[in-house]
Amino acid sequence: MKSRITANIVAFLAILLFSGVASADDKKVYELNLGTVAPPNTPWGKQLKSMKKRIQKASNGRIKVKLFMGSAGGEVSIVRQTKSGQLQAAGVSTASVASIAPEMNVFELPYLFKNSKEADRIIDKHLFNPVRDLLRKYGFEVYVFAENGFRNFATKGKCITKPEDLADIKMRSQESWVHEEMYRALGGNPVRIAVPEVLSAIQSNNVQGFDNTPLFAMAASWQQGIDHWTLSDHIYQPAVIMYNKKWFDSLPKDLQEILLADRQAEADRGRKMVRKLHPKLVKNLGAMKIKVCEMTPAQKAEFKKKTKSVHKMFRKRAGKSGAALLDIVEKNR
Repeated sequence: MKSRITANIVAFLAILLFSGVASADDKKVYELNLGTVAPPNTPWGKQLKSMKKRIQKASNGRIKVKLFMGSAGGEVSIVRQTKSGQLQAAGVSTASVASIAPEMNVFELPYLFKNSKEADRIIDKHLFNPVRDLLRKYGFEVYVFAENGFRNFATKGKCITKPEDLADIKMRSQESWVHEEMYRALGGNPVRIAVPEVLSAIQSNNVQGFDNTPLFAMAASWQQGIDHWTLSDHIYQPAVIMYNKKWFDSLPKDLQEILLADRQAEADRGRKMVRKLHPKLVKNLGAMKIKVCEMTPAQKAEFKKKTKSVHKMFRKRAGKSGAALLDIVEKNR
């Protein structure tokens, strides 16, 4: 009888103990600080605000989200802060992630994808899992692939319709060796400049152009410094929303599931918003007295031929794991 009472007391105390732990977890509030260079009034900004609302509601306030949009330090700084845990999440282009995980430069290769439909299919069906596993090794947990879009050349004085057009001007390059080598392969003169400094560099004529999407360029007001825009579509640039893995792993499982919920729906939604806006933005460039030129298929083929050497360079510099990602793309085209 005595042993049965003792057993009952132990069981009761265990219930109290574990109930107390669960209750403490239920009440604990976790901060999620997310950095991005995207300004608030963009598709990116709208999507992140929607995510914030969903996460806070689904977690019953147990995750408190703070968005740092238009972050002044640039994307590479955001990635490093996320890696170190100063930020818990980042919404950034794949080029900036490559500053930590060099294999991610595969997404920056010129003429990697023919069109957005091909990019969506290969990224979602064939690349997502390998990239997720890769970035976990670097301390990140990928949530979703988003989109910057197809990059174009923006310049002063002339459109860029043949590689020789880049020879006598300096072009701002994103902080990525792949972007720099692309310009060199085309006979150009790249100058690596962080996002917050680009507009002043163009206006002061330190560079005479840049390449980016109409969406990002106009959100950052870079179009104020140029008078020609070439629809070259030379790089399809995805972006990612990712978490600091150590922070993510410390969360209760139900909160982890909330942070990873609706992955495909979020990817589809983000891409749709960006692509829907593109034709309007190109039209607005013309309304701003910026001459818009469109490369012909033959002109694009010449640029593609010239930049094939960058793909070979990537295979040498990115190692086996980077080459494996490029193999996946080439196999599934």
